[in-house]
Amino acid sequence: MKKDTVWFVWSGAAAVHFVVSGEIWAAGAAVCPFFLLLLRKNTASIVILVLLLMLFSLRAVWVENAHVSSLSGKETVIQGTIEDGPHRDGSLVRYTLQEQDRERIQIRLMLQEKTEIPISASYAPGSLCSIRGSLQYPSAATNFHAFDYRQYLKQQHSYWEMEVTSVEDIQCTGTSYHLSNILKAWRYDGIQRIDTLFPEQLKGVAAALLFGERHLLDADTETDYQSLGLIHLLAVSGLHVGLLSAMLYFLLLRIGLTIEKAEWILLMLLPIYAILAGAAPSVLRAAGMVSAFIIWNKTGRKSMDPFFVLCLAALLFLFIHPYYLYHIGFQLSFLISASLLLSRNILYQKNKWKMAVYVSVIAQFAGLPVILFHFHEFSFLSIVLNLVFVPFISVIVLPGLIVLFTVSFLNMPLFSVAVVPLQEIVSFAHVMLSAAGSWSVFTYTGGALSFLLTGLLGTAVYFFFIRLEQRGGYRRLLLPALLVAGILTLQKSFPYMDNRGSVTMLDVGQGDSFVVELPHRRAVYLIDTGGVPDFPKEEWERREEPYDPGADVVVPFLKARGITTLDKLILTHGDVDHYGGAPAVMKDIRVKEVVYGKGRDFKEAEAALLNAVSNKGIPVVSAGQGTSWRAGESLFQVLAPDGDEPAGNERSIVLRADLGNTDWLFTGDIGRAGEEELLSEFREVKADILKVGHHGSRTSSSPAFIEKLGVKAALISTGRCNRFGHPHEETLETLEKAEAQIYRTDAAGAVQITFTEDRIRGVRQAAPKNGRNCEEG
Repeated sequence: MKKDTVWFVWSGAAAVHFVVSGEIWAAGAAVCPFFLLLLRKNTASIVILVLLLMLFSLRAVWVENAHVSSLSGKETVIQGTIEDGPHRDGSLVRYTLQEQDRERIQIRLMLQEKTEIPISASYAPGSLCSIRGSLQYPSAATNFHAFDYRQYLKQQHSYWEMEVTSVEDIQCTGTSYHLSNILKAWRYDGIQRIDTLFPEQLKGVAAALLFGERHLLDADTETDYQSLGLIHLLAVSGLHVGLLSAMLYFLLLRIGLTIEKAEWILLMLLPIYAILAGAAPSVLRAAGMVSAFIIWNKTGRKSMDPFFVLCLAALLFLFIHPYYLYHIGFQLSFLISASLLLSRNILYQKNKWKMAVYVSVIAQFAGLPVILFHFHEFSFLSIVLNLVFVPFISVIVLPGLIVLFTVSFLNMPLFSVAVVPLQEIVSFAHVMLSAAGSWSVFTYTGGALSFLLTGLLGTAVYFFFIRLEQRGGYRRLLLPALLVAGILTLQKSFPYMDNRGSVTMLDVGQGDSFVVELPHRRAVYLIDTGGVPDFPKEEWERREEPYDPGADVVVPFLKARGITTLDKLILTHGDVDHYGGAPAVMKDIRVKEVVYGKGRDFKEAEAALLNAVSNKGIPVVSAGQGTSWRAGESLFQVLAPDGDEPAGNERSIVLRADLGNTDWLFTGDIGRAGEEELLSEFREVKADILKVGHHGSRTSSSPAFIEKLGVKAALISTGRCNRFGHPHEETLETLEKAEAQIYRTDAAGAVQITFTEDRIRGVRQAAPKNGRNCEEG
């Protein structure tokens, strides 16, 4: 029966997903093991499987029904206990408040003065507080393939964010002495100690490895770890828990304790450490399994099958918290651990280097389907880098950080001296990581995997492991390796076989960004990148991780589409909400050329951007009236500017395109004066689909312009509840009178229009049911 536990986990996970998502294939996946066991006539396993299916389905239904908010959204005062935070980024401070009904509220405090920083820091975990503010829904995913923050919070039993405008609106009157709150307060104090005492190069890694906290980690460094497949090293996992347990066990024996007492102390400390380390699924799994082995050994029975224990742990986790199924850490932790345990026969190698290579290959291949499904790219350098960085982190960095953290309580002069060597070593390692991260030739970016291809890739990887277990030379791995390579190549080839193209209006907030993909991937163009104005701020107000639509929206979308090269980056004009994301795009995506409107003079920011483009060796094409090009069956014509306009909106590139036997017009930010000039210069111009000028401002889209174009569909890219009042009611009325179908990013998120050579095929919206109008709250 033990060997059937993997099917129990499979069915339990599929049953949970069916209840949560309602997808029929999940129901089929849940019952597949039933027929497999039926063929084997394993009655006991069949009975257990049926009971587990019923149990997990009922549990998932109960959790789904219980995960609803008890608040109406109209409340202005919430009382509860601070569970997490404070996390300060510039003038924004975040907390998590557990309300009296155990519902979690995400608190966003906007600081007004620098003197409020120490006050906000005093609201620590365990504080009993009454908070005044306004409730609003968390942000939902408003772009295709984007992270759904609202759904993520729902899985944490959190449904609201509260905006707080003053520290005076937070009144804390006491402290909760519940054990979990005490431990969370200790954790916060430990992280604060690291933030205060450790040098900048070490504090992020120290907080991540010792307490499972990445808020102190430099954003670029975290990106390097993630893109190179090393991010698991910064998560407290089985490796860390095992190493810490071994170090403590050895220390306890060295000071004279008996084996039995040392084991009892470990059993008491492991749950405490799990909470101190953030209680992530990987930590809980590792602490639980170490505890299970200690308890089992104390019974004096024969050795326990670790794979059986892992399966039981997965079942227990999913039953207690079904939403763990969607936690990437849970997926990777159990999947990689299972793969290593099932491969333990070939891991017992006399040659330690050979064993290390096997461990790295198995771990990376096991996580490949999950990583590609969630992140859409994979660095093959990770296999090599893990050989270096796993021992580097586990043998040098982690023990060194433990010693340094301990010494910081005992002898600060000694700490100041001892921290320097480790600081230099880690700094050098991060420089090497940054260099490796720039070698894009080793990175596979295939786009978003379907469930079907993810399953096929997982099957191919499983076949690879089976052949790895068999005796023989490396030729036995050729077929499974070719299967994996074939699936990855097929995924990469899909766009080149697809006769459909698309135009996607991304939701970048108050700005523009359109991705044009031609059929058979003949060309990919990006028209504008979005951007956020950099208003003057004091140093303490500046965010370490400010919102950048180029990095946060455009690049993730391009990678999800498997796009690593842009044939043209068309920047319509010199307003930051159109070009501000360009540096982030050019950093991660190869750009063949930048198209910019011709003019006699440029604003300082425009000139700096164009110089930066030239310094990267990217050609800059000065486009104006008369510029045109053809790609396949599609013709693109620049109708404006003529080069005499002053720098600003009226110098916007106006681009006409013939896509899907349909006339498109992208107008940048031209106003009514530009529209009138356009009509006088091009009397026959038509636009079935119009990118509405200047985000729907009343200064654009005159009735005469809309009527002359014959607009059937209007695309408006604008920020939700923006301070400019875009789109203006007058513009909307003009479009409605013309009976144009209106698509707005502020109302329904990103919009994607697909077409073939002869016609428009369809329109889909990223968030049509999320109700993102201002009335939502």
